[in-house]
Order: sequence, then structure tokens, then C-alpha cells
Amino acid sequence: INSNEVRQVMSSYWMDHSKDASLEEMMLDTQAESLAQSEHPEILSLLPPYEGKRIIELGAGIGRFTGVLAKKASHVTAVDFMESFIKKNKDANSHHKNVDFKQADVTVLKCPEKSFDLVFSNWLMMYLTNEEVLALARNMLSWLKEDGFVFFRESCFHQS
Repeated sequence: INSNEVRQVMSSYWMDHSKDASLEEMMLDTQAESLAQSEHPEILSLLPPYEGKRIIELGAGIGRFTGVLAKKASHVTAVDFMESFIKKNKDANSHHKNVDFKQADVTVLKCPEKSFDLVFSNWLMMYLTNEEVLALARNMLSWLKEDGFVFFRESCFHQS
């Protein structure tokens, strides 16, 4: 299966699973609310200091982390593949004037080199092919400033 076929499958899958743009849909779990409450502080505690920093959030979804990141960062670019998710994120977080919302496929996303202090990704790469992960990793490193950080977290607790 090639990358174009994977993108078509993912697009179709998420179109079916994003109609309500809910936390349960985004996390593919009926217990999403309690899971989110328990994992949120842990994830944030693992981040490097990001006060006053420029962040790109890949797979931002409905904004579970966007608003929290925006409270301390100088700028957040929130990117998600699904229009319904990024719209819900914008509805929830547009009061933060330091956030740009972008509906885009990270496998073809273009950003200026050395433009971010932190690349943040939570539950994204598991939806990409090995080749796409490698290409994205190269891009993420090119988008980082000299002293920047990449944070990514994946979870394959159970098959979705």
C-alpha cells in the first residue's frame, strides 16, 4: 500500500469518526474524558520549559493541549488533518490571540526552517506509514531552532 492509498484510507476513516468532533471520537475511546484527565498533567510535566516559546502542535485535534500551550507560549500553530477537529479547536481556543489554526496533512506540511522552539505531537505517527514517519521526522528537525525540542507521544494500548 502506498502513501496516497494510506492518506485516502485515513481520510475516509476520520471522516466517519469525526462527525461530532468529540473527545470520544478523537481519542477513539468511550472513556476518553477520564483518560484525558489522568494523562493531561503527566504529558505536560514531560515538556521542556516552553514559556515565551514558539510551538507547532501536530495533530492538534479539538484542542486538548492547544489552549494550555497558548497560555505560556509566545505562539502556537495548531495543525490537524480533519477540518471538523480544527474548527472545534478554533471555536474553543480562538480567544488566545497567539494561536494560528491550520487544517493540513502533516505529510505534506511546509514550514520555514528553524521557526519553532518545540514540535509537539500526541497520537499522530501511528497513523502514518514508516516512510511518512521518517519524512516527518526530518521535517520536524528542520523546523526546530538550534536549541529546540521535539516531543512526541504515541499510544497503542489497544487496537482501534
